[in-house]
Amino acid sequence: MSELIQKIVTGINKKIDGVDMSKSIALNIKDEGFIIIDENGARAEEAEADCTVSCSAKTFSGLVDGSVNPMTAVMMGKIKIAGDKMVAMGLGKILG
Repeated sequence: MSELIQKIVTGINKKIDGVDMSKSIALNIKDEGFIIIDENGARAEEAEADCTVSCSAKTFSGLVDGSVNPMTAVMMGKIKIAGDKMVAMGLGKILG
């Protein structure tokens, strides 16, 4: 597992308390790896999820630090969402 993926998993697990994770989110950070976020927390794993969000490490870092607007990034194709798009909106609660 890459150092970036481990850092993301650790950060998400610190923020996930109190967030409804009845549906799962898969993060595909290109050239780094996969993360699953569900009722058990975040972990580095590639698995089926209700929603999959794919982007580059640079775009993901921008989402976390606020320099990338998620809606603009989706419209520009920098973020791809597959599955239940409403679940993806919950990612903002975790990253924000």
